[in-house]
Order: sequence, then C-alpha cells, then structure tokens
Amino acid sequence: MALLAVFVFFAVLAYWQVWRTDLSDEANNPRVLASFQDPRRGRILDRDGNELAVSLPGGERRYTDASVAHLVGYIDARYGSQGAELVFNSRLSGEAAASWGAAIDAEFLRAGRRGLDVRLTIDPAIQRAAASALGSRKGAVVALDPRNGEVLAMASVPTYDPGALSEDGEALLKDPDSPLVNRATQGLYPPGSTFKAVTATSLLENKVVAPDTMVTCKDQVVIDGFPVQCDNVRQGPGTYPFKNAFTFSVNAIFAEQGVKLGWDRLLATATRFGFGSRLPFTLPTAATQVHSPEAKLTKTLLASTAFGQGEILATPLQMAAVASAIANGGVLASPHLGLSALDDNRVVERLGPDAEARVMTAEVARTLRDFMVSVIDNGQAAGVAIQGVSVGGKTGTAEVSSGGASHAWFIAFAPAEDPVIAVAVVVEQGGRGGEVASPIAGQVIRAALAR
Repeated sequence: MALLAVFVFFAVLAYWQVWRTDLSDEANNPRVLASFQDPRRGRILDRDGNELAVSLPGGERRYTDASVAHLVGYIDARYGSQGAELVFNSRLSGEAAASWGAAIDAEFLRAGRRGLDVRLTIDPAIQRAAASALGSRKGAVVALDPRNGEVLAMASVPTYDPGALSEDGEALLKDPDSPLVNRATQGLYPPGSTFKAVTATSLLENKVVAPDTMVTCKDQVVIDGFPVQCDNVRQGPGTYPFKNAFTFSVNAIFAEQGVKLGWDRLLATATRFGFGSRLPFTLPTAATQVHSPEAKLTKTLLASTAFGQGEILATPLQMAAVASAIANGGVLASPHLGLSALDDNRVVERLGPDAEARVMTAEVARTLRDFMVSVIDNGQAAGVAIQGVSVGGKTGTAEVSSGGASHAWFIAFAPAEDPVIAVAVVVEQGGRGGEVASPIAGQVIRAALAR
C-alpha cells in the first residue's frame, strides 16, 4: 500500500511538473505574475545570444530593443503578460524543470528554481534592417526562412518600450494608433494585388489557364455590370500570355479568369494557404478572411476578390506565409518564433515545431516562382532588385474603405533559385507597393544575403 502511495505521488508530480507545464503559460495564472520581480527569471535571447530581456539583481525586468517589443512582450504586475514572456513563461520562470532531479529538489527541498533562457529565431542583423527600413511609418515587416518557418525578423510600428509599461500603460491603451497591437500578426488589411499569387495558384492548379494562355482586354472587362479597367497599367490593353497579366498586375484579366475559376475552387486554394482562420503561430494571430461571413457570393464580389480587393483581409504574417510556400516549392513550413531553451548555455529543449504542409504542387510553385521573378525583371519593383541575385516578388496597392491613400504591399523571396528568405511588407496608406514597400523588402533581403 505504501509503495502504491509513493507511485501515485510521483505520477502526480510527473503530470503537473513535466507534462502539464502548459498551465503556467496561461495569462490568468498567478504564478506568471508572481515571477514579475524574480531575479532568477531566465533571459530572452535572439538567435545569436544577444539579450532581449533580462532580470536585474533587484528583480526588475530590462528590455533592450523596442523593435522586438511585440515579440518579446512584457511581464507587469498591473498589465499582466504578453508575447514570449507569456508563451514561454514555464521555461523562463523555472516551472518547467530542466530535469527530474530539479523537479524533485523543488518539491522536497523547496530549492529555488532558476529559469531557463529562451532563444528566439530572430536574426539581429535582419531585424535591424527591417526596423530601420520601415522607420516611423505605420505598418509591419515579416521575414521568414521558407525552409523551416523560422521568423528571422518581425517589426510592427508604432512600437513601445516594455520596460516603461508601468508608467506608460494607460497612455498606450488609449493611444488611437494602437502601439500595443502587433500589426504583423494581428493587423488585418486588404492585401491588394499580392493576393494574385493565391488566385494564380488556383487558376494554374485547376488548369483554368496555363502560363502561355493568351488573354485579351481591350479597355475593360465588365462582370454583371461591374467594370474593371485594364488601361490603367502597363500592357493592360491588348492580347498577351497570362504570365504577363501577373507580371503587370492586370486586374481585369484576373477578374475575368477568377469568375471562370469560381468561388469553390478559389476558396479551397486560399484555405490551404491558411485564409479563413487564425494562422498557427507562437503568438496570437488574427483570423483572416476571403469574404465576410454574411457576404453574398456574387460574381462581382468574386471578380474583385480575384485581383485582391473585395472583402479579403490578411495579416502580414499570412502574406509572408504565401511567399514562403511558393519559395519552398509549394510546402508551407509552420512559422514559429521559438528556437531553443537553454540551461547554462546548454540546449535542453528545441522549441520550434517541425510541422509543414503542401499547399500547391511543386510544378505550380515553380511556375509562380517564375511569375514573381518576371515582376522584378520587368521593372515593377526596382527597390528590391539586387545585382547578381534573382529575386521574386509581387506588388500590391490596396484600396482602403475609408477612401484614404492605399496601403502599400510587397511580398518577395530570394535568391529565387534557392530561397533563404521570404518577406512581406505593408505600409499603412503608403501608396504604391512597388515604389514604397519594395525598397523596404530590398533592405531586409540584402541583410539576409549578407549573413
């Protein structure tokens, strides 16, 4: 009987200390806030080991880089916890014991636990480039390694100082610019013509068109009385291969071909990319949509959706995932922020998921890659052109419902033949994507290729 009691005790200990460490990552768990001023709390590091968050001897938490504030987050006695501070709290606080021995010592000897350090996937050089290129303009930049889904950079503007939250919290909450919102993961924007990468994928995989299918637009295409112009872009009017309609972003051709494709097939493709739900990620993400839940799925809405307007709402992370999947031969590696947990600089846990899913065939991915290289080679986004490097990209200029200036979008990857980085950029009401957003992506890509 005594032996059974010992067995049950250790089973319960194992359950709560080893397998149910997830409970310590709940925002309403008092243990999260109990570690607010714990000098033994682990550090948060970038991939090179530079400190992003560290506890001082008195227990106060020091944050070193405001450009990663939305990723690192904060832990505050009044405002709670967010970001990596919350998601990885069980490791940082020491609740997730590094070993059975540590768990037993903590329970029986009440030994003080020193938290593990958490290393993020963020590359400091690429992060600096993203933050510098975006500057003070509202918007976001996301850079992924398409081969494994690691987030190499993520910038959201405006940002804030997590270390000053106790003084600035009320003002930040009332600020109409919403500096506490991570625009990269929770900002919802019409993606404009960057969504043509999704539409083109669906058109090609369903064999509605081929790259060399000849398409024609004289002045405009009319869908159930809804006119879509083609004379407002280079090589809009005339007859040419479908590839050129992508290269020069001809809305009218995409509207016409989108109607031929139909709602069911377009939605099926978009769903594989992650649209219509919250893209799985280390931090909370907003649910994207191809159309609003109450929308009537008419031909006119389908036409505008096919060229990236309509009711589509996407996060920059979602559009970075689109570029990443194309770059990675049609396979989307799950984006993630955690790299490893360390105990005295020794890796004790790998934090990144190895999940991936095929969202398009390798053949269609190669075709889309060629399409996006053609965009750059034909001068549609000079700001991202790099001598001696083949870059793929797609511009986007998204109209906003308020009637103000359009959002400037750009998605890209490089080098096109063997991509190591995929980028999405949005500048709120920035204007033309090829002129405003592509130079930002160019700086980020140059930083990555210089590593």
